[in-house]
Amino acid sequence: MVYKNKYDKFVFSGLREDRNLSVVASPQAYFRGASQIPGAGLNLGWQLITKPFRLETEPHTHGADEYLILLGHDTADFFSSFKAHIELFLGTEMEKYSIVKPTIVYIPSGLSHCPLEFKAINEPVLFTALLQEPVFTKTMNGKEYTWKGPEAKAAVS
Repeated sequence: MVYKNKYDKFVFSGLREDRNLSVVASPQAYFRGASQIPGAGLNLGWQLITKPFRLETEPHTHGADEYLILLGHDTADFFSSFKAHIELFLGTEMEKYSIVKPTIVYIPSGLSHCPLEFKAINEPVLFTALLQEPVFTKTMNGKEYTWKGPEAKAAVS
């Protein structure tokens, strides 16, 4: 690809995506890592969750650290606008965590996590997942899945 300016290859504005789940407000925003900026080392998404649902029904792991960020929908006040009840399961023993206020969950590389269930959504929740890998990859039930974005299909290797 030919760029007009020296650092154009480091600037990406194509974050807008149609929603991929009916419980997510559309559009959503995603940065798909190295598939959008070659050399980038993370995947990052922003979704506004509007209704209860279960995301990732099976536990899985990643080969890099991940952060799950849950905030209220009002950017002027992420705290008082958080009106939800979310459950997350961590570790092979499926230890349950109830999230009822703005929270960041650090998931070290290799730590089994999920299901993630948005049990009650009284006001929308801003959900951000930040995975420190160039391409989104997870291992679930012994199979590896990769995802480069809506233009590509998930691959099982």
